[in-house]
Amino acid sequence: MSEYTLAERALILNVAIDEASASKLPTEVVHAAEAILQGNYTSVLRDGQFFSDAEATKDLIATGNIEEWAKTRLSTTDLDDPVTRFTTLATGIACLNAFIQTNWTGPLLDWSMSELLVGHQDEHLDKAIHSHCLQFLSADSEPVYHLTERLGLLAIARIVLLALRTKCSTASFWAMRATFIQQQLLDNPTGSLQTQLAELASECGFLDGADNELKIRLELETGLIDSYFGQDKEAYMKMQNAQKASGFEWSLTGAMGRRTKFQDFDVSQLVMLAESSKKDDDKKAAGGDDDVARPEMVDLNDDTLLDQVAYAKTEENDANADKRHGNLRVIDQCLLLAFCLNVKNTNPEHGLTSEEMTPYVTRVLENANNWMVHTMGLLLKTRLEAHKTRTVERSLLQLQALVDQIKVEDSGADERLAYFYDLLLPSKWEMERELARRFVSLGVIRSAKDIFERLEMWEEVVSCYQMLEEPNKAKEVLSQLLKADPTSPKLLCILGDVEQNPDHWRKAWEVSGHHNARAMRTLGAYHYKRQEYKESITCYQRALEINPLFEGSWYMLGCSAMQVDEWDVGVRAFQRVVALDHEQAEAWNNLASIYVHLDRKPDAFLALKQATKLKFDNWRMWQNLLFISVDVGQFADAIWAMQRIVELRWDKVREEAVDTQVLQMLVDNVILNWKDAFDRDGQRLARQVQRLLEDVILIRISSSPEIWRIVAKFYIWQGRLKDALEASVKAYRVVMHDVRLETDPEVFERVAQVALDTVDSYESLGDKEQDGAPVCADWRYQSRLIIKGLMGKVRDVFDDTEMYGRLKDRLDDLKCA
Repeated sequence: MSEYTLAERALILNVAIDEASASKLPTEVVHAAEAILQGNYTSVLRDGQFFSDAEATKDLIATGNIEEWAKTRLSTTDLDDPVTRFTTLATGIACLNAFIQTNWTGPLLDWSMSELLVGHQDEHLDKAIHSHCLQFLSADSEPVYHLTERLGLLAIARIVLLALRTKCSTASFWAMRATFIQQQLLDNPTGSLQTQLAELASECGFLDGADNELKIRLELETGLIDSYFGQDKEAYMKMQNAQKASGFEWSLTGAMGRRTKFQDFDVSQLVMLAESSKKDDDKKAAGGDDDVARPEMVDLNDDTLLDQVAYAKTEENDANADKRHGNLRVIDQCLLLAFCLNVKNTNPEHGLTSEEMTPYVTRVLENANNWMVHTMGLLLKTRLEAHKTRTVERSLLQLQALVDQIKVEDSGADERLAYFYDLLLPSKWEMERELARRFVSLGVIRSAKDIFERLEMWEEVVSCYQMLEEPNKAKEVLSQLLKADPTSPKLLCILGDVEQNPDHWRKAWEVSGHHNARAMRTLGAYHYKRQEYKESITCYQRALEINPLFEGSWYMLGCSAMQVDEWDVGVRAFQRVVALDHEQAEAWNNLASIYVHLDRKPDAFLALKQATKLKFDNWRMWQNLLFISVDVGQFADAIWAMQRIVELRWDKVREEAVDTQVLQMLVDNVILNWKDAFDRDGQRLARQVQRLLEDVILIRISSSPEIWRIVAKFYIWQGRLKDALEASVKAYRVVMHDVRLETDPEVFERVAQVALDTVDSYESLGDKEQDGAPVCADWRYQSRLIIKGLMGKVRDVFDDTEMYGRLKDRLDDLKCA
């Protein structure tokens, strides 16, 4: 690596440039790098050349167009000169980090954009730049949070870093970071930024082979990006790659211990054992300095629960003490928190998930190695404790402390930014929004409303007024806001939500110049509820053309298309749903349904297999799979599907859980040796069919004559003639005790037919030999008993019917034989 590349590497890893490399670099480069590493971003910006040309700011003062200003400054900068190139890169990094310091980490900065650009405070210029950046940084109609401070810094950072992609080896990495920060300013994920992030990440691929430390950062940060966009499998794979590069080892296991103060016995506790492959060289980074300032930790102060698990003094616990409590590298702690988030994203939201996440957080908080890592650990802890009665108060107080700490100056920007990009930490307004929502969950609505009003999150303010049963105040607030800004698409959409008036959504669409996806999404849902499916399709298509990352909108588009038989639209919609969320079982099921209509049954079969994997206890999906499996000749899957249906439904609907026509086909497949989709013999499934009949169906359902007759047929094929005859007799016994036999002609007809079939079985099997003896030596006698008994029951009611005559004729035949 060249000295410049080593300096760029140091900025990514937040480590000092080694003396040998520093001695070969120009003073300007070393000073710029050291200032960034020390968190002194202000000096980098003020001392650099980028902001030094007063003439260049004249047009900016007039228009506020920071984009044009930055591009003009770049056009007059000699990026072929290595020193200028590096200091320009340092300027972009300083802008980005200063922006993050302002809106995420603190401590707060004491200067404005106008002071940086023109040397003095100019509120008009600040407002002009802010207004321009709100438009410039928005994407796919998703607006930037309007109270974000110093947006110009992020705009400059993006422009500079993107321009240096082909000039500096790490510029793409920093541009990816800047773009991800931009995404986090928006209301919702956007397709255009996701595509750009993927492109920038691919340009960083060459860093993989440079060294392990860079690979750890790259894999972890791209994993967090994937996690943000809901691509949890891809995120997990990248986190694993980062873990391998780090040599970090961890595992979840059990250890004996106690959770309460008065517990007098030990029980197994879920615990995280973790060990870094090597220790951080820096004592402070390794947590070795007890005097380092740390975020405030609120004590539990509960009369029963211990603040931490008290582990028992056992040989195993003592042996694992270092793995349970020992210090970890800071980057490894970031990895643990990332894995913790992945557990949350890939599991249902219930108590078991919280219990699984807790050891990750506890292990990180054992050693407070870095201010922001500690902050993220405490934030996750507050979320885990928010739904437990004994910890909910501490959770709220801790979250309040985290919100307040951005103003505290007991740790520097260098420490707070050192590992910021390796954590998915919310911005300061998102943290406050979370606090307000916590108040709502506890019923403290007015306090939540006050926070939302201060943050100017009007949708949540309106929601609070509705919960307080003050809808008129909600409308009054919106009315006042619309007087100040009558062409705000967002406010018009909120008003439409409150009044359920589609005219407001249509107006929002018009005033946005047909660029407000939210208006079309809401209007699409409105039309769907009114069963106006054609209009709903049009609205959702318009919304998704602007921002295609809304899984719910694709799903509703697909449902609308199914209602009006627009199968091509439906296929595309549900394909996008499962591409965005591979575990959306309902979408797989609906996709299969459309495939059936399009006569693409093999595709439908594969879609239903995926759906049943995800919704293992949904009998309707299993029933769909049963039918389509038989249609495409996948009889093994049909057998498994029928088993699941019986297991899920038999206790509620009994014999209705078995589709006897399909069961007959499964038996015929074996008996007649049909070929399956892969030209394999049907007889290979004989054992599975027998297990289905005997171990799944008959042990649960024995009251269906049709099932017993199918069983008898299968037993005859197997050569089990006695069992076949017994099954036929059981089929008759099931129906002969029907209380409606003597009153309902249809029931009599059905029972009589079963009786005749049973007599036929006696006649065909009785004289045959099995194991050296007749199957039923007195089959004539048994047959006469069946018919006489039935005729005796119904003689006074149905003696003049055709079926009664058939019974009588059959009895005469038996007497003559």
